[in-house]
Amino acid sequence: MYFRPLRLFKFIITFISIIILIYELRRLLHSPSLTPSSEDQHTQQIPQQPIPTADIQHVSHTLPPFYISLPHFSDDEAKIWFYNSSYYKFHSKLCADGTCESRGVLFNNTKEHLSVNTFLVPNGLYLNDECGYNYGDAALKRTFHSTDETTVIYDKAIIFTVPDGWSFQHFLDGVGPKLAHSHSYLQQYPDAKVLILKGARFDRSVQEIWSMLGVENEQRIVHYSSNMKVGARLLINPCRTPGIHPRLWQDARLMYWSISGLLKTNSSAPSERKNFIYIQRTSTNAMNSGRLIVNEQAFVEVLRAYCAKHSLNYVQYDHSKDTGHIRSRIELFYNARVIIGVHSGALSNMNFAQSGTTVIEVMPYRSGSSSLPMTCSMFRVEDMKACAGYILYTQAQLLNQSYWMLPFVVNGESNLNVDLNRVQKLLDQI
Repeated sequence: MYFRPLRLFKFIITFISIIILIYELRRLLHSPSLTPSSEDQHTQQIPQQPIPTADIQHVSHTLPPFYISLPHFSDDEAKIWFYNSSYYKFHSKLCADGTCESRGVLFNNTKEHLSVNTFLVPNGLYLNDECGYNYGDAALKRTFHSTDETTVIYDKAIIFTVPDGWSFQHFLDGVGPKLAHSHSYLQQYPDAKVLILKGARFDRSVQEIWSMLGVENEQRIVHYSSNMKVGARLLINPCRTPGIHPRLWQDARLMYWSISGLLKTNSSAPSERKNFIYIQRTSTNAMNSGRLIVNEQAFVEVLRAYCAKHSLNYVQYDHSKDTGHIRSRIELFYNARVIIGVHSGALSNMNFAQSGTTVIEVMPYRSGSSSLPMTCSMFRVEDMKACAGYILYTQAQLLNQSYWMLPFVVNGESNLNVDLNRVQKLLDQI
């Protein structure tokens, strides 16, 4: 037997290699996984160190206080009905020195009405927080430190998770005011995901507005559900923004006009616009039953006669029959002089109409709760609670339009016979 140095050397090299391999395997098994999530191809490896609060960028400004004027009334019946409403009883307390009739209701709560905010959070984490002016400080600044805290991670994401923001009506009254001050981030970060709440549907008109803003559904929209824990290397959060303010609503309107090619230096005066639009509610186009005009044929004859007398284009608009692109609808309402209809989500198209447009809302109510809109009849008359029945009135005032309220009692089927004399009297005053 004799000594073989080469064989010994090979043995030592093999032994050292095995030791290194075992060490690396043990290290990988006991360290946090940095493998991208299989749930989304955009998942990124992230740093394991906490992100200091100083890295969070907070962009904010404060808007001026504003007034919302009372509606116009064509007769005492309409005026008395509104003055007995819980809405007026509550909000009249906000009128300075009893000046409701001359100036309207004052809105000056900084957090609820005036403070506009956007937070840009590195390694931000979104956990089904309510997207509104009450968004909490801790939730706004929440970050994640490992992939285990998330179900999906994006490079960049923008939050617009307002309730029912997938529907046309609530896109306009919920997402719109937040887009008004933050839509520039959609262009600044063209690869950013856009979070909206997952819903029963995704209205075509909403998809088309997003598309005109450069956000295609399949590429950028994330339909968020409550079990998701969304992380982003840059999370952009414009949620802590007032739901109502004239500046936000009018800026949102300018945005809709701009993306539709309608943005002009000078808007036309009401007298130059020719569209008189009746928004028709039918048993087939309404999402909820009731609120149908029983004597609609006679009602329409009164409207047509008014249009003939004043050289206006009578347009009977049924959204369920509108197969065109939303751009055409925006142009239709942009050129409206008068919009009339029973309280419904379709009246939200007033968001595309210019300042000074006359908006007439036929307000149905039940005789048993005579000072509440029918849509608020789940409340008691004495309840001082927020009621969506007045949202269209609020919208018209925020958009600087001329709003008229015409209340009528409904029958046992929740439908209404309109008093044609009252309708004619109102038309004679606009």
